Parts: sequence; C-alpha cells; structure tokens
Amino acid sequence: MKTIKRGDEVKRVSEKEAMFFVRNGWNYCPKSEWKVNRKTQTKPKVEVEELEVTDNISDKKKRKMRKENKRKKYEAK
Repeated sequence: MKTIKRGDEVKRVSEKEAMFFVRNGWNYCPKSEWKVNRKTQTKPKVEVEELEVTDNISDKKKRKMRKENKRKKYEAK
C-alpha cells in the first residue's frame, strides 16, 4: 500500500495503482498525512449507555454453581 496526494485529496492505494496515479499527476506522501486526514473524517462516536452493575446475590450463586458443575463434569472424565 502506498499513500498518494493531489492537492488536498489523500488516498491509500495498492502499489500498482499508485504507480498509475503518479504517472498521471499525483505525488507520493507520508502515511502520516493519510492518518491525520482519515481521523477527521470518521463518524462521531455514539454514546453507549452504561449497564447497571447488579449486586444480586442470586446471580452470583447461579454463576458459581454453573462453574462448579462444569468443573465436576470435567474432573469426572
């Protein structure tokens, strides 16, 4: 992959495509320019609602029992 530039437009293309573009007026440029340009075009982050942490004892007991049952199952083999 190569990074090419013409004016303000920066592209990341394969080496064969880059050779074609350079013959037609584009110039090679550092990958860092593409990274900076790419970050400004990303979509805004969507805020994710935080899940409530439950301290429900019954959930903990269920998980513990499943874990113990699984361990016993593999020990028996």
